Amino acid sequence: MKRVLLGLCLLPGLLLVPHCAGRSSDEGAPLRGRDLLLVVSDSVDAAHVGAYGYSRDTTPFLDELAASGAVLERAVSQTSWTLSSVASLLTGLEQEAHGVTQIEQSLPLDGPTTLGELFRRRGYRTVGLVQNAVLEEGTGLDRGFDRFDYVRFTDEGADDLVRIVGEAAAAAAASPDDRPLFMYVHVGPPHMPYRPPEPFLSRYSGAAPESRMVGSIRDTTSLMVEKVGPDHPDVLRLVELYDGHLAYADSIVRRAVEAFQRPSQADGSSPNGTSPNGTSPNGGAAAPAVLVTSDHGEAFMQHGAIGHNLFCYEPMVRIPWILSAPGVVPAGVRVDGTGSILDVLPTLSDLFGLPVTDQRPAGRSLSAALLQGAAIPERPLLLSSRYPRPGREAQLALVEGPWKLVVRRRGQSSQLFHTAEDPEEVHDLAAERPDQVARMEALLQERRAAIRGGGTAARRRMSEGVLEELESLGYGGADGDGGQREAVGDR
Repeated sequence: MKRVLLGLCLLPGLLLVPHCAGRSSDEGAPLRGRDLLLVVSDSVDAAHVGAYGYSRDTTPFLDELAASGAVLERAVSQTSWTLSSVASLLTGLEQEAHGVTQIEQSLPLDGPTTLGELFRRRGYRTVGLVQNAVLEEGTGLDRGFDRFDYVRFTDEGADDLVRIVGEAAAAAAASPDDRPLFMYVHVGPPHMPYRPPEPFLSRYSGAAPESRMVGSIRDTTSLMVEKVGPDHPDVLRLVELYDGHLAYADSIVRRAVEAFQRPSQADGSSPNGTSPNGTSPNGGAAAPAVLVTSDHGEAFMQHGAIGHNLFCYEPMVRIPWILSAPGVVPAGVRVDGTGSILDVLPTLSDLFGLPVTDQRPAGRSLSAALLQGAAIPERPLLLSSRYPRPGREAQLALVEGPWKLVVRRRGQSSQLFHTAEDPEEVHDLAAERPDQVARMEALLQERRAAIRGGGTAARRRMSEGVLEELESLGYGGADGDGGQREAVGDR
């Protein structure tokens, strides 16, 4: 894997892969041959997104994108930490099934097929750009990508990322073999530390004028040690800084999407200025499809912790899911039910006519729901937090429609929540519904038994540079705890 800092060494290899598929479409795969930009903005709790009802104007572009396409009303990650979550997104498997449960692990060469491999088998050019160092150097997530590069998590890095997106899209549009392009872009913000550039840094203020919080890793850890509540002024100030960082992320996503779409807009029309069949008004290629989601959410002391990694409570696993594909996905669709990050691979496989995978994804295709607005049928979904070192258990959860069972560590009783009525999981209903708790506990153990030992991850050696960058993001060295687990109990 090659780091991209200021130069660009991305494009020549994109033009050397043999031609395999044109830009055609058919009834069984309505987006076959369409360009696709998959954007993962790190650490986005959907509850902070305008399209999901947030009061602050944090995400004007995501809100526009949502209005132009389909939105899952509720979507959850399979886990609450980045490396394993992205592995789940790219393979359709739970972390227990693909095997990447520790930060120094990677998908082996003979491991499960990735989304990048499927698109390349379909004849796509494939490009990956990531801004989280945990995804860099030997993770195995680059399998199937013609180019897969790390771009530093800095303001200048954001500029580089947008520039590379645009130049890669332009190169693909200018290529004579007419192969479509799949790009996976992992945007660093709003991952902690919450320190966006101006004007985003001071965009939201006033909730806690007496607070001295600056959004640093030290700030977040100190508040967990003090065990303050979510309404504490310092926590409210961190939320303001996070919201500013999210607004910054939204601006990066806007620029990346526009750079990706611009080559097909030869007539100067807006990115979504397409005809009913999805082609540009000047008769050019169909407008690119864009899917925006996140790897996990972000908590602010709702259950005694700030950030992610530790738990499966809603703030740490609730993510946005927005798909725009003019001419195919109707505008303004709001899909009821619960979707999962595990559904990305089977859904895109259906929509783009990708080859059948070697493994059986744990998710399901949501193409009918996205195209027709039908509700997602209830099904049990296993969630798990980041795994501690061997000998200690992750926190587990089972989602079944609006119901959520949380299995805590250290012998504590399971909790039961109705997330539609209680999205912050304040009211534990386990004592009122013991039969439901028992049934869901049995379902959870059944799923765990079915996948236990299903994945064999490889080990990787991380360089000192990567370890330093991980520490700057709150990962405390190779174990990835960031010193946070000792600061909180299991809630």
